Amino acid sequence: MHRLTSTRYLPYLIAALLSVLCSIWINSREVVINPDAICYLQSAAAFKDGIHFAMNLCGQAKWPFYSLLIAGFVHLTHFSYEISAYLLNGFFSLITVLVFMKIISVLTEKTHLEKHKTVLVSLAAAVILLAHQFNAVKTYIIRDHGFWAFYLLSLLFLIQYFRRHKNSDAIAWNLSIMIATLFRIEGAIFLLVIPWIAWFDYQQPLSARFRSFLTLNSISILAAAVGASVLLFYHPPITGRLYELQFQLLHGLIVLQQNFQLKTIGLTQAVLGESGARDAVPVLFITLLVWYCISVITNLSWIYSFLVCYAWIKKCLITDRMSQLAIWSYVIINVVITAIFLGQSLFLSKRYLIALSLVLMIWVPFALMSLVQLWKKRKWPLLLVLFFILLSAIGGLFNFGYSKKYIHDAGQWLSQNVPAQAILYSNDLQLMYYSQHFGDQIYTQYEAYSNDKPRNKKYDYLALRTDQKELHSATHLNNEILVRVFQNKRGDQIQIYRRVS
Repeated sequence: MHRLTSTRYLPYLIAALLSVLCSIWINSREVVINPDAICYLQSAAAFKDGIHFAMNLCGQAKWPFYSLLIAGFVHLTHFSYEISAYLLNGFFSLITVLVFMKIISVLTEKTHLEKHKTVLVSLAAAVILLAHQFNAVKTYIIRDHGFWAFYLLSLLFLIQYFRRHKNSDAIAWNLSIMIATLFRIEGAIFLLVIPWIAWFDYQQPLSARFRSFLTLNSISILAAAVGASVLLFYHPPITGRLYELQFQLLHGLIVLQQNFQLKTIGLTQAVLGESGARDAVPVLFITLLVWYCISVITNLSWIYSFLVCYAWIKKCLITDRMSQLAIWSYVIINVVITAIFLGQSLFLSKRYLIALSLVLMIWVPFALMSLVQLWKKRKWPLLLVLFFILLSAIGGLFNFGYSKKYIHDAGQWLSQNVPAQAILYSNDLQLMYYSQHFGDQIYTQYEAYSNDKPRNKKYDYLALRTDQKELHSATHLNNEILVRVFQNKRGDQIQIYRRVS
């Protein structure tokens, strides 16, 4: 019995170790933090001056839970803010990996694949640990890591609830998706929509479905009652991300329609002309559809996308109806959220699609298991698929781009050589951060600099970041002495000037 138990948990222990090592490896090679990280770290450091001040420091700080976690971790451990953020993100990534494996394990219960559970769980570990985009964003200090962990945990509890109908699973779902919402406001959409699928559990009588609906909403109802009491007695204004959520729920589709009409007019005027005006709507719709599909496929990776389609065609994932409905509900909600965002903004960051990719990846281990079972008949399909998985994974585990160390080095030079009372002008937020010259005013100064030219500002030092394409079109400067130049192998530069009078 002890041997069976240890065998069952061995894949989780190995996966946990590999996840930690992977996070350490990926984060150790990052020398310049991402721009959004500056906001989170600055906000976390500003909590000592009050939560209101910290929340108004920069855009992302308006949803403060992640920054508050970093600040709390720094207070407990006395690590730096940057190290604390990386440790938290590594922990969240570990949760995501283990929960993904557990979901695969639960889905194999009471199926013909249950005897292969250990193999499937091991395949799940390989799938999530080798996921290209999931590894590629581990270098980013972003709140999404916490969102993905608790969002995926909520899916696990939802599947377990519809299998066992234990109130503890429903309450755990409610709590986990609420915690996910504290990281990203999109979690509120799942919080509002998902409980309604309880009405489709036709194997349960109507009274049981009603109880399921109430239980899945139990913590939400309590939180809503508390929120209503606060609004009733204190009348605080709805601001920040809560206002954005309210606006999208009430006016999101109208904004989407208006934006689509404006882009249709622009497409007609700039590209199609009067003769093609009648085709503007289908052309724009098809363009957005193809754009969205390609974005999803590349985010998931081409090989994982192929395996997902293979699993759908071959029906590799055979489980109970409500588990299927739970998974597809998460897929559909993600598609609706991201598609509306694309339609409104004509922009879709890769990390916005990772929540969708994590759910779609559930089908991949089952597709691989199908190929494993064909091993005795044909070996080449599995070998070919594994080759492409490893090929795709390399880009997430190793950085083949040009180094940004020159930004860090230039910032360090500025912090050591520019007097605190001197006026420093820069066109790059990351460089400003590493210069340690602006403190809590970094975003105010960056916004002011972005709206003005260096020639119109009074400054003592000027630090300009230019890429290779911009070097020949750089602004001509007068009364400045070039002090230092930092660059990478591609030729991207930071040029530091000192003003002479």
